[in-house]
Amino acid sequence: MANFILFIDRVVNLYLYYVVMACFLSIVPNINMDYPLFHYIFKFAGFYIIPPFFGISFSPMMVMITLVLVSMGLRKIYFKYYADKEHKILVLTPEEFLKKVEEQKGENKEDDSN
Repeated sequence: MANFILFIDRVVNLYLYYVVMACFLSIVPNINMDYPLFHYIFKFAGFYIIPPFFGISFSPMMVMITLVLVSMGLRKIYFKYYADKEHKILVLTPEEFLKKVEEQKGENKEDDSN
């Protein structure tokens, strides 16, 4: 389940980048919004959810706020329930590694003596 939550969070972030790129595309002059490619780009980015006021579309802003809140919620769920169960990676210096190996050899010798 943890990997699924991380996957959904990444998909939400990719969609957020898509909306941001569509916003940058919307300020390029001489783009025909009725051309089918651009129409679908803006449609899937959420430009037509709320009608524009005074020529400014606030729909992408609402979509971005919603996506950020969903991403924050997914991260909170992940860190609250799954982050502490992940495997930890230890980085040891060569001296620390040799010390650990010697400790484990000493424990194995004590266990074998019984």
